[in-house]
Amino acid sequence: MIGRSTKPTIEVEIVGPGLAAVRESPGRGTGRPPEADRLDLSLGLLAWGVHRTNEGEVRAVADRIRELASAVAASDDGRVPEGTVRVATRTQGVVAVQLGTWSGDRGLTRVKAEIAHSSVGPVPLIKGSPSPGMLVLAGLCAVMDESERSDAAGRLALALALEGLIAWYGESHRMTPARDAVRSARSHAVDRLRSAGHDLPPCLWDAPA
Repeated sequence: MIGRSTKPTIEVEIVGPGLAAVRESPGRGTGRPPEADRLDLSLGLLAWGVHRTNEGEVRAVADRIRELASAVAASDDGRVPEGTVRVATRTQGVVAVQLGTWSGDRGLTRVKAEIAHSSVGPVPLIKGSPSPGMLVLAGLCAVMDESERSDAAGRLALALALEGLIAWYGESHRMTPARDAVRSARSHAVDRLRSAGHDLPPCLWDAPA
């Protein structure tokens, strides 16, 4: 669990080259299923990362997200092929990123996001000022973790939400708040699932009116 925060929170720790860990706390929730809060946190990390990325690098980031979305959708057990998520290191070149256990070492790089209540509903916010690249990496790691925790219906919703996130930024909406990208990504997944006659998994449920 993360500290004493009452808000749904996710934290990604970069343990070493090619190794990361994810931990989350549901806090008091937002009135939605915990899966919905976790989806927003993962999407929020990626949305903020793209939002802060230089315009000329956005397409490359979108390609990384698209590759992971495809792997999530194709996975039978939630795990994605090694090397789906990669990171460039100073000493080892490009290495595959794997998920490990939380170390608790305070000297490691960490990225943290939480969901705050607002007049427009739950909004994912970033704590601190991580670099765009670190936000994207943290978001990709969060998605890998969520994929491993989800059933087949949840993974399909996750992949479709990532597809929606890519579509949002593909239409040059980077001047709008990152929360709008998250909301659009969720709506995209809902529309795609409903048009195919699927029930919505808990990660796409809204809070009761």
